[in-house]
Amino acid sequence: MYIIRGLQNIPAKYRGAVVTIGNFDGVHIGHQTVFSQLASIGGECGGVPVMAITFEPHPQRLLNPTKAQKRITNVRGKSRWMSAHGVDAMFILRFNRELAALSPEDFVKSVLVDGLGVREVLVGCNFHFGSNGAGSFQDLQQLGNKFGFGVHSLQLFESSGDAVSSTRIRQAVSQGDFSLAKKLLGRPFEIEKRVMSGKRRGRGMGFPTANFALKGLLHPPTGVYVVEGWIDGKWLPAVANVGSNPTFGDEGLHLEVHMLAPCGDIYRRVVRIRFLKRLREEITFKDVEALKFQIAQDVEAAKAFFSGQ
Repeated sequence: MYIIRGLQNIPAKYRGAVVTIGNFDGVHIGHQTVFSQLASIGGECGGVPVMAITFEPHPQRLLNPTKAQKRITNVRGKSRWMSAHGVDAMFILRFNRELAALSPEDFVKSVLVDGLGVREVLVGCNFHFGSNGAGSFQDLQQLGNKFGFGVHSLQLFESSGDAVSSTRIRQAVSQGDFSLAKKLLGRPFEIEKRVMSGKRRGRGMGFPTANFALKGLLHPPTGVYVVEGWIDGKWLPAVANVGSNPTFGDEGLHLEVHMLAPCGDIYRRVVRIRFLKRLREEITFKDVEALKFQIAQDVEAAKAFFSGQ
């Protein structure tokens, strides 16, 4: 996956691409349908590159920060899943006040025409663009006719009679419904983050953990979970806690992961953690010994899960 930031950095090979436009948070099964159709259009055009145009930061963070949603995937995750579904390049368009103020025609001319020289554009029939979302799908078709690129529509993808959306996935994860999240994502929900320094309490109790900050990230409810960690090209069994360590009076949510298989030193490494099952809610224990006893039980429960018992 080739990642491009800024119109001034576009390689010649990616001009004249077939593109789609959106935030694509989660790269869920609806998005995957978009990318499949995008690849088909690219093939019909003689194998030209296909590109996803996305925005950083998410427009809501600038236009309506109080309602901005937690992200399902970061840029690294987006690029991984886009590439897996046939996208050649991701163009990251910096979303700022200047971009937000562009009229629909100015956006098309400066970004799609002068900047990218797009050949074909694929968007949903409910697509809006330009200042205050003033541009509609029909407006894009008219501008395509004016500037010489094709415009294709994609209907909303549905699952069990409901439109697949990032909002539904956030709701599922926030409620700990990993089965629904997996159905909508086409894969288990995961968090990808760099391992940070912890307080080494787990190590002192015989259960060393990798620690991850959760600020700004979508995550399941507080509690203990069976998870897997992607390390050195393979998924390894683990057990994790999402919470604030109430027994120690800590503040702020974080993720602590105890690996159940050897993984070497992963401090400061970026690790993917995927969630499989909730074991229990977070508990405040009377003392460290009670906490240590419960962790041992959690570890055994996770091992039983992986052994199929």
